[in-house]
Amino acid sequence: MNRYREKFEYALLCTLTGLLKPLPVRLIERFFHLLGTLFFTLNRRRRIITLRNLALAFPEKTPDERRAIAKQTFINIAEFIGDSFLLMANKFSSEEICSMVDGSQLDSKYRVHRAASSNGALHITGHLGNWELMAHYAALQGLNSHVIARKGNNILIEERIITPLRTRYGNKIFYKDNAMLNTIKALKRNEAVSFLIDQKIGSKEGVQVQLFGHTANAVASCAVIQMRFNPLVIPVFMVKNARRRYQVIVGDPITWQDDGSPKEEQIQKLTQRHQQVIEDMVRKYPDQWFWMHNRWKLK
Repeated sequence: MNRYREKFEYALLCTLTGLLKPLPVRLIERFFHLLGTLFFTLNRRRRIITLRNLALAFPEKTPDERRAIAKQTFINIAEFIGDSFLLMANKFSSEEICSMVDGSQLDSKYRVHRAASSNGALHITGHLGNWELMAHYAALQGLNSHVIARKGNNILIEERIITPLRTRYGNKIFYKDNAMLNTIKALKRNEAVSFLIDQKIGSKEGVQVQLFGHTANAVASCAVIQMRFNPLVIPVFMVKNARRRYQVIVGDPITWQDDGSPKEEQIQKLTQRHQQVIEDMVRKYPDQWFWMHNRWKLK
């Protein structure tokens, strides 16, 4: 990225964060709600991608139903981004974060399974609900994780804002360049690593799966790691129940057993199971997934 543009974007974000600090939380929330509505109305390209994806996934719904889901998706994403701004502006304390979240399934399900594993844990999740807040909340509960992330284009924003925010409560970041090696080392130390597995990916990097009945490429590294090192593989999500009211949902561990078929075939089948978890959650909470990215690489 051009260094002048990099500095301009960084200064703009710092200015926006500074403007947010003196405002009441309620007013900031309304601002981001309005921003989501405006983005849906004015950003024709992203709106079209969202509506085409929804038509692909939910052909049984009417156009009006899909449009309503699309609009609410934009509003939800804007509000989730607003929560991150509030964290950057120090408008949420640790106690307030914990009070917003029902994390009972962490105690009733996650900790039970985690205690029985000595090979570390892979958390599989997606861009559904407030995935950034989930990482903060889990760390505050003593469940720190290494988060797999892509380094942003703006190095200033990445190093001075995003990374300090994501690591504020004890989480660490593995960037994708060395993610596989670092993940293996962490699992051998019986630590946890979190993967967002729902983004589009090139055919050389993944395998083909069926997502909502249509072919899509999916990241296969989680399946490869699971087959080789046998960690606990467990789905975790944080969904919104109401404004500033969230719930952590912990799925059943995904197990794997060698069925004697070729390795490549088993990787594909296990990756399909991982992706099915994403699809099942999206069907339950369709307006909380990141529909505005071109998941199926439609022209």
